[in-house]
Amino acid sequence: MESQKSEYYAKEIGRPYNKEMLKILNDNPIKSSGLTICFDRKPDIFKKNEIKYNPSKYVGFLKGNKLFGFASIGFYKAYIMGKPETTFYLSDVYISQPARKKGLIVKSSKELFKDTYKGLNWGYFIVLKGNKNAESYISKPQYNEPLIPFYKIIGTFDARNILITFKKQESKTFMVRRATIKDANDIIMLLKEEFKNRLFAPYIDKKVFEENISKRPDFNIDNYYVAEKNGIIVGACAAWDCSKFKQTRVIQYEGQYKFTKALYSTLSGLFNFPSLPKKGEVIKDLHIVDYAVKARNPIILNALLKKIYNDYRNLNYNTIIFGTYKSDILLKALKGFFNQSVHSHIITLSYNKSMLEKITEDSSMPYIDIASL
Repeated sequence: MESQKSEYYAKEIGRPYNKEMLKILNDNPIKSSGLTICFDRKPDIFKKNEIKYNPSKYVGFLKGNKLFGFASIGFYKAYIMGKPETTFYLSDVYISQPARKKGLIVKSSKELFKDTYKGLNWGYFIVLKGNKNAESYISKPQYNEPLIPFYKIIGTFDARNILITFKKQESKTFMVRRATIKDANDIIMLLKEEFKNRLFAPYIDKKVFEENISKRPDFNIDNYYVAEKNGIIVGACAAWDCSKFKQTRVIQYEGQYKFTKALYSTLSGLFNFPSLPKKGEVIKDLHIVDYAVKARNPIILNALLKKIYNDYRNLNYNTIIFGTYKSDILLKALKGFFNQSVHSHIITLSYNKSMLEKITEDSSMPYIDIASL
């Protein structure tokens, strides 16, 4: 047995490690396409997982009593090939510089995957394109370790940062308003129709819908917006400020983002836009979640986004964040918005290798909950 004093080892960790985990997260920002950011989790790194997953856990990488990194895994009921099935999401993999290239993912596989092996079939994780440290893991051949599932890059997650600038002219075809509790059944029906066809989309019914509203911080039924035509609800989505449990902290602007910040700063001074954060500050952003529109019509989603944009523009938000798979027709809903893409690999995990090989982005239409990233 390896000595825990001289060798790295893995064990499940809890809130007593919260402060150390937040420090590791802040000391290891993510770099991609000229933007260096920290997906901060202050004040409680465990809160994000508790909102969506049941159960979830963090596994720490230690040497002696010192924490050098961690990873999390969370379980939830999702749609897999159109049917509800418990799946898992691997996230928050952070390893401090001294502990990198030590094979810690393989060493921790027993702790990370012991609840999935021969029990669950499907999971996934996201890796930001340009994040070389993380990309090095997925570029390697399949690990020769029975607990680690097979994996495959099935597509690209396209996260769009919509910068809030001038007021938008709202749709004259669709009437968009905040939802009330009377709209719940219509929203649930739309979400179920959208989610059942998308890999990893969360299972939805009335009970889950109500539980989500009760568990999400700063969230209520009026976080949902609905689009109506001729008195019939044809689209819905929710706008959620997730800053109570996650923040996007800017460490450095470079390349295209340095130019964007300079341009935005000039416009904000002239036209009274909210300024983008300085280095080290947090972006005031809003996440679009639980979106569904009839016939997957991007024009309906565009109407919803314009209303949300105008409402939150008056509240001094910097950005609205929307994301889906790269080939999704719904990305056309962003026409007319000043937005920039951040691309990530979507990596599917499965113990069913033959089924995994058949999955593509277009066939599976993967759904990534941007609020849980």
